Amino acid sequence: MVKRTKKTFTDYNQYRDRPFGLKWATAYAMDDLMKGVIENEAWATKEVVGLELMNREEIDTILLESFLYHKPITLQLNTKDEFGRFLDPVEGQFLGEAYEDYFVLNEQAIY
Repeated sequence: MVKRTKKTFTDYNQYRDRPFGLKWATAYAMDDLMKGVIENEAWATKEVVGLELMNREEIDTILLESFLYHKPITLQLNTKDEFGRFLDPVEGQFLGEAYEDYFVLNEQAIY
């Protein structure tokens, strides 16, 4: 038979655990911080591949189809951000508002 010893715990320092409310507040703050870190990492490591440039006739055909058949379109602007990456594609439906140097997609002027 195994002889059991009495388990006694003595405080060897002045450590006291944090109160429950403080633990939860810290956990929520850390959760928000980690969500922000993950979002920033996803933004920093994203790669938008540049698509082939279209000529004016191809663009007019796509816009006409979107207008006549109420099809949403996705377009990539030939614009880069400060890090040299292409901007995110713009999605929406073309409602027929076009001018000489720009058109409107989802109430946003596209030059």
